[in-house]
Amino acid sequence: MDIKQIINPPKAHNLFFHFMGLGVLCVNKLRYSVRGYREPRPFAPTEYERAISYDKQVVTNWLEALHNYTGETIDQKVVLELGPGADLGPALFLLDHGAKQYITIDANRLIDNTPAVFYEELIKTLKHGSEIKLQLKKTLSKQDDRIRYLVDPKFNVSVLKDQKVDVVVSQAAFEHFSNVDQTVKELSSVVNKGGVLVAEIDLMTHTGAVRSRDPLNIYRFSDFLYRLLKFSGIPNRLRPNDYKKIFEKNGWSDVQIIPLQQLSSEYTQSIQKTLAKRFRHDDSQMHILTILICATKN
Repeated sequence: MDIKQIINPPKAHNLFFHFMGLGVLCVNKLRYSVRGYREPRPFAPTEYERAISYDKQVVTNWLEALHNYTGETIDQKVVLELGPGADLGPALFLLDHGAKQYITIDANRLIDNTPAVFYEELIKTLKHGSEIKLQLKKTLSKQDDRIRYLVDPKFNVSVLKDQKVDVVVSQAAFEHFSNVDQTVKELSSVVNKGGVLVAEIDLMTHTGAVRSRDPLNIYRFSDFLYRLLKFSGIPNRLRPNDYKKIFEKNGWSDVQIIPLQQLSSEYTQSIQKTLAKRFRHDDSQMHILTILICATKN
């Protein structure tokens, strides 16, 4: 997978973005405290074509990364997705590619908001649509078979202790986990020896109003202030080396961190001194915006 992209935002107006980002954090804390976490993507499942295309591309990227990393396919493998978000589109595409079973766990049951027409349109694109439609119907009626959907408000992966997994996938979810070390520790207990993880992680500011103009905005604030404004789903601000250390600590090997999007060196140098103190060092790799992690369970 060679989709590395160099991002060069407009000139940073540091003081302006500092206060703008602070205001956004305050608003989000209030909003999510009242409404809860509902928006894992910047568009709704009602945008059928866009949502279907997004899910298809996510699965294509996972399968390509898996093949590049192991030389294998998803055929007859038990797949676990962490944090599936708004719909079960990836589940349907993975089963259509030959996965034996798809399991997922999320902290919030968001799929109940997905319109039936979204699945009707997606299933039309599948080779094995009839069988997969039946599996989807079972899952939506809480009679899981080849699609197993679990919700745990504490996101305790160990609830899957009766299940053994071959491949773990994740799309822009790890950055929302409040305790990544605990999640990976629990994950290690349900993945088979030799099992593989493929996860894309978005390290940028997530708020659309700031993201394209100041992608490192969330790193401007001290740990004390960021904790004070914490809300459900807030990015955890872990950096690439943090993830690598966590996986290796919990029994994973051949941990590969592949940058997918990076800031230009000029922009990074112009902004790094304005970030919170612990993000000013080179080992924080602040030029990296999104990564792909591949790892093998020992």
